[in-house]
Amino acid sequence: MHKSLIALFLFTSAAAYANEAADAQANHAAFAGERTRAEVKAEVMHARSTGTLSTSDYAGNEQAGAAFTRSRAEVRAEAMQAARTRVIHEQI
Repeated sequence: MHKSLIALFLFTSAAAYANEAADAQANHAAFAGERTRAEVKAEVMHARSTGTLSTSDYAGNEQAGAAFTRSRAEVRAEAMQAARTRVIHEQI
């Protein structure tokens, strides 16, 4: 019984591994690029400099900096008070 289960597990794991290997080879072939990274960067910089590439195309990738309205000491004091309140509520 144990030998047949072990054989079944080995067979299924080998089949899964073969499937993953086939997927990796297919994906590698599908995403083979024709140009180097430097060529693409140069093309983007050229398009930006000539004005044919709007900056809004890349605006979604940029993150605005966080605007803090409170000081670090205020936030720390609030966290300390919340921790004290939690301890008190857990003891009740």
